[in-house]
Amino acid sequence: MYEADLIFSCSEDNYLPVVDVWLVIDVLRATTVMTRWFELGGTELYPVKSPDEARQLILELQDRGSSPLLMGEVNGLPPEGFDLGNSPTELTYDLIREHYCGVMSTTNGTVALNQAASSGSPVIAVSLRNYSACLDYALTLGNKIGLLCSGRKKRPSWEDTLCAGAILEALIGRGETEMTDAARIALTLWQARGEDLREYVMNSTHAKYLETINFANDVTFCCVCDSSTVVPMLSTDEKTHIILQSVSGSARPYNAASQAITVSDKPLSLIHKERQQKSNPFEELLSYTKKGK
Repeated sequence: MYEADLIFSCSEDNYLPVVDVWLVIDVLRATTVMTRWFELGGTELYPVKSPDEARQLILELQDRGSSPLLMGEVNGLPPEGFDLGNSPTELTYDLIREHYCGVMSTTNGTVALNQAASSGSPVIAVSLRNYSACLDYALTLGNKIGLLCSGRKKRPSWEDTLCAGAILEALIGRGETEMTDAARIALTLWQARGEDLREYVMNSTHAKYLETINFANDVTFCCVCDSSTVVPMLSTDEKTHIILQSVSGSARPYNAASQAITVSDKPLSLIHKERQQKSNPFEELLSYTKKGK
């Protein structure tokens, strides 16, 4: 029997329940960048809570003889003095060969990782690109799974909740699972998606914002499911800074059947009409609650 709980957004005020392992999600874009970092051969990635903390850590690592890459965002754009922003498409093999170590600060994702780390349970960074591999590894650590969505501005986000639903569907496929109401909401959102995942994710406030600042290609990249077996997991270095390292995996597909997202060429009106004709999982959920189960 598996158990699953879900927190919709990161906040210092949030109570984190006791679980065997936390899966931290920030689809747009922090955990996708983290996955990409290790896909391209990066070895160490320090997630910190603020740009100032990142700048301070860079100096400390340089004093130790390292040459780390400083990356991250505030309002979707790189802070002053940062080498890169928070775009997975900006990372390259050549860049990471020069900087095997990185320091990263984002508005939500790195904050959520630090919050999960404070729980004392193992923590894994998850995106749509690597969620099945991360789930499989998490289940080697225990049966009680916690999902922490980074959210946006301390509120739930569409895309993180959607990814949590994908993980929960995969968990159910591995065996009988007891879920909290929050987890069930995320599962229902995932099951309500259409054929075009990117178009579904574009319903989110943050995806629309990224499009306005010319990062629409990042949304496409972030919507590729199970293209990676990378599993980024938190540990601590000799100075007790939390650090992500890949415990397994590569950029190869999770399984032979995995494919990139389907970008439909159908008119949106037709897509919406087809969705309306399908069974509505929200109605199924309402029926479930009415039965008193």
